[in-house]
This record gives sequence, structure tokens and C-alpha cells, in this order.
Amino acid sequence: MMGTATRHRTRGMNAWPLGPVGHPFRFRNSRLCMLISKTLCPATALAMFLGTTAIAQPQGYMNHSQLTTRLGEIAGSDHASLTEIGKSLGGQPLHLLTLSANDEPDSQPALLIVAGIDAQYLVSTEVATRMAEQLLAEHADQLEGMTVYIVPRANPDGAARNMKSLSMGHAGNARLVDEDRDRMLDEDPGDDLNGDGFITMMRRLEPTLDDAPTHMADPDDPRLNIVPDKGEGQRAVFTLYPEGIDNDDDGVINEDGFGAVDLNQNFMHMWPEHQAHAGRYPLSEPESHALARFVFDHDNIIAAITIGKHDNLINQPDAKSKDITGRAPKGIDAKDAGLYKEAGEWFKEATGMDSADKGDPAGSFYSWLYAQRGLPSFAVQPWTRPDADNGDDKEEGKSGEAPKQPEGNNEPRLTPSPVGDISQETLDELTEAYIAMTGEEPDPSMIASITPEMVEQYAAQAGIEVRRVQPAQDQPEQTSEAKGEKKTKKKLSEDAKWLAYFEQAGIEGFVDWQPYDHPTLGKVEIGGFISGAKINPPATDLDELASKHTEFAAKLLGAKPEVEVLGPEIEDLGGGLYEVRIALVNNGDLPTSTVFARSTRTVKPMVVRLSADVDRIITGQRVDRIWGLDQDGGRSEHRWVFRSDDIGAESIEIVDPRFGNRTIKLSN
Repeated sequence: MMGTATRHRTRGMNAWPLGPVGHPFRFRNSRLCMLISKTLCPATALAMFLGTTAIAQPQGYMNHSQLTTRLGEIAGSDHASLTEIGKSLGGQPLHLLTLSANDEPDSQPALLIVAGIDAQYLVSTEVATRMAEQLLAEHADQLEGMTVYIVPRANPDGAARNMKSLSMGHAGNARLVDEDRDRMLDEDPGDDLNGDGFITMMRRLEPTLDDAPTHMADPDDPRLNIVPDKGEGQRAVFTLYPEGIDNDDDGVINEDGFGAVDLNQNFMHMWPEHQAHAGRYPLSEPESHALARFVFDHDNIIAAITIGKHDNLINQPDAKSKDITGRAPKGIDAKDAGLYKEAGEWFKEATGMDSADKGDPAGSFYSWLYAQRGLPSFAVQPWTRPDADNGDDKEEGKSGEAPKQPEGNNEPRLTPSPVGDISQETLDELTEAYIAMTGEEPDPSMIASITPEMVEQYAAQAGIEVRRVQPAQDQPEQTSEAKGEKKTKKKLSEDAKWLAYFEQAGIEGFVDWQPYDHPTLGKVEIGGFISGAKINPPATDLDELASKHTEFAAKLLGAKPEVEVLGPEIEDLGGGLYEVRIALVNNGDLPTSTVFARSTRTVKPMVVRLSADVDRIITGQRVDRIWGLDQDGGRSEHRWVFRSDDIGAESIEIVDPRFGNRTIKLSN
């Protein structure tokens, strides 16, 4: 039998290959290999990463040149301009669209929209670009009081990588990373063995004694892989590998592919320092540094939308847990939960979306904006799979929801975990497999970076069943007739739902399994889901998708804080003594700052200053600061009693970098 000469480690986390967004555990025992990587200059390495082959972007999606052209056309509008906030590691411009009807856009409140920071999410750039067009065409009146900053592609190098003819779903930028710590860079990537233009998976049909089978083909659909149910008399037939060969002959297939720094792990809040793709230090990358610098330089930003892999509107963010310091929230402050709940309702109403993966917030741009810049920061996923047109999906509800646990079964209820709808029991099994293989406990910060997609891939190769949690409120009540009865109708798995959707929509999202004679594994079959197909919808859906997200953005623009000054009320107390009162009231549907920002004072306050000298003030502060006003009538009242020879010469100055400065003259 072929494949007996070379041993390939397949069990345990140490054998897991590079997934779509990297692996969560550091490989500590990799041997040192060739020294050629020591002589590889950065320019040569970057050129190897970006490549010179023809771009093969998904049909209807914009490459960098097309995006630049389209943004230039948008900038031809009377209310739009195109500039740059910096350059990518590969030297590409980080475009900035500024939409405003004001000749001085930085002088009025602004909404920041950032897309394309997650390189796999090509759809986010398409949506953000169309949002700019639709805001100008349909909501130009709202640009008179609000500016909109749009960074449509914050990671152009990563997007270019994913538009090449071969891609495994590249999340980060162009920074090369030595994932297996062998002093070589990207020496063992995936390989398109069958020449179909995709990197998919391999089924090893004749596993050796040291590579016990872990999976079998789903009896209901042989295209899908399942973990056997021994209770049903099923048994494993094959093991799973990513498509490729052991290029560096270290006994592991594809363990060091296209490395990169994930920009959504490169920001300061809960930076996952031990994660291989988090960067050498926060803001180590020119793209993340440029974004942070732009935010620091624009105090007029009052809210932000980040379009990508994270979500905190459909899934309400954690309002209880604190970071390692015990001071900053992992999600949001409990007092801001109402704001996010209301914004979530606006988003669901505008988009019709009701399901999304959370994603881990550690080191992400959107969590940094909230925790360290004090902004209402909303993370949204641009697209989720529509319901497939079949009876199983309709009975189960929305196709993006977690599969429901069978009624009447005797399994204990699964425990929720921080990783989407993946159960804690599944994570515990994966951790045990890692400990059994290495004898070491995994680093908690590495575990924190796992995504549901990574869990699915790693569990498949470790032979562990992925068990998912259904929210208790979504559990259907059992009827008395159903109690104790065994459910006979099998519900579709998530993979089955995706196949049904691809077939219904006519999308090439899956490669049928084809036989292949592997040089070391022997007889294999190559096939499976195509990278990016579950993330980026058909181009024909982009206009409608963008319209929905535009409605949400327009809702935020309309909800902006409206600060009104009531008064002044002036009472002559006689003898040159006066009492003066004013109140500042927020009539908008958004607060001027989050409650958490007021406690940390990360947003510049409004400053209220009376012109009278301190020695003439009897009651009240000459200079007062307002750190925030609640929405829907939140107010701050101010009262002074002071002496003045000429009240008409006195004034109250209000200094506000976000909502504008004003001066109130006092007179009887």
C-alpha cells in the first residue's frame, strides 16, 4: 500500500494544519530546517507573497485597480472626496472616502465605516463602496449635519491574495509569519494537486495503522463528511487532510502556509500576544497603525461601523466579563447594554438579518474603538446564508441559526462557549486531544482566538464531533404526544444547508470528490467546500445587500446626538449680583458618548466656561466639563451667581470638538 513509508501525524491539535484564518496553537516542537529563509530579503519575500500571476477575483468583485477607479468616480460628486490614510505593507493606498455637504467636514460630527479589514470578506468592500453611492444618492440631506468617513478596503494586500487563482481564505495582510517556528517562511502551503484551481480537502481512503480513520461519508449525502455514530452501527472509513503534500518533509502536511498578521488581532484591547497572527506588538502593521492614527486625529467621530467577521448587534455583546486587568470590559459596560440592544433592533429591522457568528473580539479594531476610544462601535457581518428552499430548512427556521437539539433525547443540555454556537464540551475535547499529544496545556490567549470555522476544521482532523448549542429561548416546547417518542425525521446539518443553498442559487461552492493517487498518502479523494464561498455572496446580490446596510447607516445618521442649549435665564439680584442658569440637552437617539467612556474619560468633554473672573464668582465653577449626555433628553444643568459691572459684556463659551463651539452673550 502506498503511504506506509512516511508517517504523517494526524491526531491531536499539534497536527492541525493552517486553516482559513490561522491556527490557535503555537507549534513548539518543529525542527529547524533550511537556512535559506535567513537570507530572504523582505522585498523578495513580499513579492513572493503578492505574486505576479493574473488576478482571478470572484466574478463581479472589484480588484484594487477597479476599486480605485470606482472610488474616483464617487469622488466626482459635489459631496464626496477621495484621499488616503496611509499605505499597506505592500505599498497600496488605504483609500478614504469623505462624504459631507459641509466645506469643512472635520468640523461636524462623523460616522466612521471601515470595511475590508478581514481579507476574506471581499463582500465588505463591495457593500461599503455601494453604501457611499447610495448615501450620496438617497440620503444627501443627512450629510448636511453629519460627515461619513468610509475606508472601503483596509487590507488591500490580503484582498489581492484572496483574488489570486489559488487561495485558502487568507485573513491577514502581507506580513510573512513563521507559523511552525522552524525559521522558514510559508514553506508548506496547500497544493492544488488535481489542478482544479481550488485548495480543498483530501480523504485518505486507506489509512495506515498509525493513522486510524476518523470519518465516513454521510449516508444521506456522500459528499459530506461525518463522525460515525456507533449507536447506529456506523464506522469510520477515512481520515481528512487539507489538499497538499508535505513540502518540507517534516511529517506534517500544510502546517506553514501563507502566514500573515490578522489586522483584527493587532489592536491594543485584549491583544492576544501569544497568537501567531497577532503581530509582534499592537499596531505593528502599517494598516492597523494608519487606522488608529486616523481615529486619534479625528475627535469628531461619534460612532463607527466595522463590516467584517465580527458581530455585536445580532448577538448582544458580553456585558459582564472583564479583561485581565479587571477594569475594562471584554465586551461592553453593563450600562451601555441598552444602547447596543436598541442599535441591534435598528440593524435587524434594516437588514432582515437575525443570525451571525460573534467572532472573538481580542485585538480587534471594533473592540478597541469601544474600550479604549470610548465610541459606540458596531460590528456587523455583511451577509449570511439565505434560507434554502427545502422542507428541512423551513421547519428548522432561519438557516443561519444553530441546529436544534432533537426533541425527546436524553442528552444533557450542552454548555455554551465563547466560540459562536460551538459547545464548551467540544472545546474541552479538543483541548484534551492537544494535551494528550503534547503533554502541555494550551495557552488561554491562543484558545481565545479560535473561530467556529477553525473548530470545524480541527475537529474534523482530530476525529471529534462538533456539538452545537441551541439558545434555550429557541427550544420548541414538547407536546405531550411527542414526549418520549423518538424523532424520526433527520434535520439538515449546516454543511447540508450550504450544499442546498449552493445548488438552489447555482453557485460553485463545492468541489465533488475525485480520486487521486497521492505520493505519500496513497489513494485519496480530493474535494469539499471552496474557500470563501460561505462568506462572499453572488455579485448579483451586492446591490440589494448594500441597500439594507445603507438603511442602517442612515438610521445612525438620523439618530445622531442633537445638543441644544436652553437659556440663559438671568436674574438681577441687585447690587451688581446676578444669577445665571443654562442647560445642555441631548435630543438625539444616540448618546454623546458611551457610559464607559465617561468613566474612563477617553473622549474629550464639552467644556462650559463663564467669562467672569474667578474672584467675582460666588457660586458655580468658572470652567465645567460634561463627559457625556444620555440620549432622548439627557441633560446637564449649570448655575452661577457672580458679580458684574456690565452683564451685557459677559458670556458663556461652550467648547465641543465634536458638536461644535458656541458662545452665548448675556444681557438683561
